[in-house]
Amino acid sequence: MSPSFDTPLGPEQGDPAIEARYQRLVAVDPESELELVLAGLRDPSWRVRKLATSLLERVAPGPMLLERLIGLLGERDQTGARNAAAAVLGQCGAAAVGPVVNLLGHVDPDQRKLAADVLGSLGREEAVPALLGALEDVDANVRAAAAEALGHIGGGAATRALQRLVGSPEALLRVCALEGLVVLGAAVGLATLAPLVVDPATRRSAYRLLGQIAHPTAFSMVCRGLLTRSRDAALAGLGSREVGWAPEAEQALRLTLRGVDDLDAWLATCLSSADRALTLGAMHAVVAAGRYRLAPLVAAAADERGLSEFASAALKRLGLWGALALLEGEPAPICALSREARLVAAEAVTRVGEPRLVPALERLLRSEDSELAEVAVRALGRCRTAAVVPSLVGALDDEGLASAAARALVRIAASFPDEVAVALAACLQGAQRPHALRAYARVAPAQALAEVRRAAHASDDALRAAAAEAAGSLDGEAPVELLGRSLLDESPPVRRAAAQALSSVGRGAGAALLARALADTDPAVLCAACESAAELAASAHRARLEQLAGSTDGALACAALQALSSLGLLGERVLERACAHPDAEVLKLAVALSAERVGGIASAEELLTHARWDVRVAAARALAVAGDRRALIRLRQRLDAETDALAREVMLAAVASLDER
Repeated sequence: MSPSFDTPLGPEQGDPAIEARYQRLVAVDPESELELVLAGLRDPSWRVRKLATSLLERVAPGPMLLERLIGLLGERDQTGARNAAAAVLGQCGAAAVGPVVNLLGHVDPDQRKLAADVLGSLGREEAVPALLGALEDVDANVRAAAAEALGHIGGGAATRALQRLVGSPEALLRVCALEGLVVLGAAVGLATLAPLVVDPATRRSAYRLLGQIAHPTAFSMVCRGLLTRSRDAALAGLGSREVGWAPEAEQALRLTLRGVDDLDAWLATCLSSADRALTLGAMHAVVAAGRYRLAPLVAAAADERGLSEFASAALKRLGLWGALALLEGEPAPICALSREARLVAAEAVTRVGEPRLVPALERLLRSEDSELAEVAVRALGRCRTAAVVPSLVGALDDEGLASAAARALVRIAASFPDEVAVALAACLQGAQRPHALRAYARVAPAQALAEVRRAAHASDDALRAAAAEAAGSLDGEAPVELLGRSLLDESPPVRRAAAQALSSVGRGAGAALLARALADTDPAVLCAACESAAELAASAHRARLEQLAGSTDGALACAALQALSSLGLLGERVLERACAHPDAEVLKLAVALSAERVGGIASAEELLTHARWDVRVAAARALAVAGDRRALIRLRQRLDAETDALAREVMLAAVASLDER
């Protein structure tokens, strides 16, 4: 079993002595105060030990550190320290393999077992020969730990050894071997597995291996197991295969499940299981048997175990009736789901797009949960019926829903243009609303012109900005006239909206107004103008874009650099200046854009020592793409001084990438 921390027995944050030791460690540099951090591994507090472990993972694994950590493994009366030391050793990489392998020769079997556990955590194939030897250890626990470690490491020799151990007379070794083969996805013959599904000690792993075999006989054996007292193990076997089943196999599964009397209750329990394979098997079964009412539990299983994709696929297969199961009731089951599960359920509900869902979605729209109300709006926009138009127009009154409602109305208008146009026209009578105006211009540009002109003269900045955006959707000469006026507006948000809309009126008319937008003094307006310059292919404005690329405003400099890059006009001088910019975002963009240029490699090498970790990460990624032998040397030098965990990880990956060339 992999090393881990002890489970805390109770809250420790209230203990001032523990908090003082914790805060002392927070402030240390682990390289310069190594003894203090090592002492933290012996601390009675799990929080302090965990922090010390995290700090030590940032220290280069030199001989002295490895010796001290291995020494801690021998302190029988310090369980927490031993587990913490084992956790650190498991992150030390190749440097730890030799010293830990030596520990396999210790006189104490407990030390040898810990050594095997750590080697499994390291996952290094060079440890396999030593672990193969440990399979012959005189102590049963050491033999089992070695088998388990081989399952974590994998490779040809480890897999073959585990396959041989399946026939071991020792039950513990058989179980460890089977579990390792499950993790590795390695093949075991049907004839070997057949007796193992009967043995209570091995049936769990044997069914999982059967489930991984794409053969009708193996699938039939798993299905038969669903009708026995070992049905949980067999269902987990179904879940060990993550790809879909052929239609004939799913039909066979459907027929088998008809023989289970308490099917819904059983699958409900399995969907809530902590066993990932069992939960996934239950999802397969729910879909095959068409148990639509279990859709909320399928969605609820989308959690940190990486089941979201499978839950989403299952809900898609359950279709309309699964969506109804998520929505019907007061409150709707979707309301009780976690955030991750809600996202999966929302995707499924939104995808259905059936008029049958409208009443349930309208109830959800009236709920006090703003997040779910937005889901309802998006789903209503896909329901292919004009009946949803009044509800969506009503949602325009809610500032939090107005944007989504406007998009939904535009979507519905693709099928029901007249109904949506009439409703929006009525909505805009009297008090105008920005989102309604933008939607109206997209749905009925000819009829919307008068409303857009009215909004362009409104006293409200938001309405004038909406008129500028809407102008891009209109026909004829009106857009040029309206945008020209908006670019002279006293309000920066209005001018920004006009600058953004320039690309929608075409290269000729848009380019004529672009110079005015690029001459603005507001950074936000200039950013929008840079984006439009790229979309309009306005290479004539290169000089102005180069000038803006040197702005002290980071967002504006980035926008200008992006525009120059899109136009193919990004010169070495501009890039060199950007690589010395004081804004970190500009530096990250510049080093990415210059990665494949000769000067860019030198800039990236210099930025490896920048004060900000994210800039160092960007530099390392650029060197991984375009670096040379010199860059490899600089990366290795920087690794010795790097203290940020993510930056170190990216640099290690860059070194590995350059090493392969």
